[in-house]
Amino acid sequence: MEQYSVLAKYYDALMDDVDYRKWAEFYDVILKESGACKRVVDMGCGTGSITVCLATLGYDMTAIDISSEMLAMAQSKADKAGVHIRFSEQDMSSLDVGGGYGGVICSFDGVNYLLSTEKLKACFERAYEALDDGGVFVFDVSTPYKYKNILSENAFVYELDGLFLSWQSFYNEKRGICDYYLTFFSEKNGVWHRFDEEQRQRSYSLKTIEKILRDSGFTIEKICADTDFSPVESTSERCHFICRKGN
Repeated sequence: MEQYSVLAKYYDALMDDVDYRKWAEFYDVILKESGACKRVVDMGCGTGSITVCLATLGYDMTAIDISSEMLAMAQSKADKAGVHIRFSEQDMSSLDVGGGYGGVICSFDGVNYLLSTEKLKACFERAYEALDDGGVFVFDVSTPYKYKNILSENAFVYELDGLFLSWQSFYNEKRGICDYYLTFFSEKNGVWHRFDEEQRQRSYSLKTIEKILRDSGFTIEKICADTDFSPVESTSERCHFICRKGN
């Protein structure tokens, strides 16, 4: 079963506490400061919440995701918001959207789903090719601290209206691989149905990411822990990279 084939249906309900507008405004500040054009690629767009927010802020959006189920929901959101967004089913490591973009973004640890340094480098190189000179590449990753201390060998339970989800995480620190086993119980017309899904992510050291970014041609302008641009600390669970094409 493909990743997100089941989760897509429940993704928005599980992410209900996320302030997508705040994330979009974070990108908006960076993109405006860059002086680049307002054409932006959203890699791993999921159900399109951030994509649609940026489109309502006046950005010309192209969005890709590997999940057709996620893209269908994203298209529905765009239609409801009355914004035009180009959606495409693609793998981030083989991004193919042409060039001339002012920004490429990737949110909510999408980069951690690239399971090899070769895939990571391919993704960065494709993002670089899509950008105009001076364009920005902004993405976030879950930190090694988060995998080791928050996710490792832990179980998370979510109870929502008509949905019960058990999420178990197993982290192999030596390999840097985190496996997730998701069990959904969904109620429909008084009957509960079970669905199972597996996902896998890889933890990358910040030094590894920095090296691959530079090898791909990027200049790293800032690394921060949150959308408020706060500094990264030893216990930070997320790390945002703000990079520029060219010097």
